[in-house]
Amino acid sequence: MRAGILTETILLQESVPVKNDFGAAPMEWVDYLQTRANIKFNSGNRVNQNNEIFTSYTLTFTIRYYHKVNEQMRIIYQGKKYRILAINSDRAKQSTEIIGELINE
Repeated sequence: MRAGILTETILLQESVPVKNDFGAAPMEWVDYLQTRANIKFNSGNRVNQNNEIFTSYTLTFTIRYYHKVNEQMRIIYQGKKYRILAINSDRAKQSTEIIGELINE
C-alpha cells in the first residue's frame, strides 16, 4: 500500500452497551480509531425517506490492512456519519476497502 494516497482523516466508532442508573444497557457510540484513508466517490441518488427529500451517496474508504473493522461500526468523515455496507480486505495490497453509505439524521 502506498502511504501517500492516504490523505484524509476518518474516525471509526463502535457501539457498546453502557449501563445507566436504572440498570438498563442502551447502546452508545464511542470512538474506536482515528486513521488516515483514501476516499473515493461511488454513487449517489436522491431518495424520499419519511416524506423528506434526502441525497444519499456511497463512498469507498481505503485504510491500512491491520485495522480491525466490522460491519457494526460507523465512520465519521467531514462531520457526516456513514453506515458500513461492506468490507473487503486485500492482503496482497495491504489495504482494506470499506463501502459506506451516508446516514440520514
